[in-house]
Amino acid sequence: MTRPTASTAEHLLQLLADRVTEGLDSAAEGEVQALCAALPEFHEAYFEPAAAAVDLALADGDVDPLPAALRARVLADAERWFAGAAAEPAAGRVRLHRRQPRELRGGPRWSARAGWYLAAAAGALALVGWWQALMIPAEPPAEAPRTYAAFVAETPDAVHASWAGLEPGYAQVRGEAVWSDARQAGYLRLVGLPPNDAARAQYQLWIVDPDRDVHPVDGGVFDVAATGEVVVPIHAKLAVDHPTTFAITLEQPGGVVVSGGPLLVAGNVAGQAAGAG
Repeated sequence: MTRPTASTAEHLLQLLADRVTEGLDSAAEGEVQALCAALPEFHEAYFEPAAAAVDLALADGDVDPLPAALRARVLADAERWFAGAAAEPAAGRVRLHRRQPRELRGGPRWSARAGWYLAAAAGALALVGWWQALMIPAEPPAEAPRTYAAFVAETPDAVHASWAGLEPGYAQVRGEAVWSDARQAGYLRLVGLPPNDAARAQYQLWIVDPDRDVHPVDGGVFDVAATGEVVVPIHAKLAVDHPTTFAITLEQPGGVVVSGGPLLVAGNVAGQAAGAG
């Protein structure tokens, strides 16, 4: 297929502008469909809302306010749409009912503003890029390696905290907590932590980040099935930027929001010293 030229793109732009300002006959509408297939970067659905936005902006205050019930419905529909928009493909994000040109023009006021709508249609291409940028979530942290050994080897910014037992029965615990601020991820390696009965209690990790809050961050719950080495991914419930201490308690199944139990083991990040609060 021949690559579309700049003049072809300009012609399509003119047709799309004509569609929202004057309407198209069947032959011109067929041409639009063929050109849109050749130029997929032209999202035709964006031209109508762009034109409508300009029409409202130039309405000179003669637009009646929405009834309260309709306004509430529109806002509710918008909230539902935005909640699901990020999971939908770009082509399915906007579904508009195309009104007949006479309804859209609404009389002489439209004719006087046809030039403005042409500018709005031209600006719709910029609107597409802006709209799609909104639909793309902020770049997530880099994915963490899936094993403890790979994480340690491939994460140069990782900090380490060596475990020390604080309660009777936990003096033998060894290992470390490893955490990366950049990845917002980490691992626990524990050797000698006594097994727990998951139906009665679970171990819970706490992360102290004094720069963030005086309260430690919940790092997730985990179980130990047998004496020996266990490696556990850290599941911090909030962002952690400068951890100083990692500590483990034994809590009710599912964990707690605020721990009242003793710290069983804890480890300070190398070069740091802090209490678990």
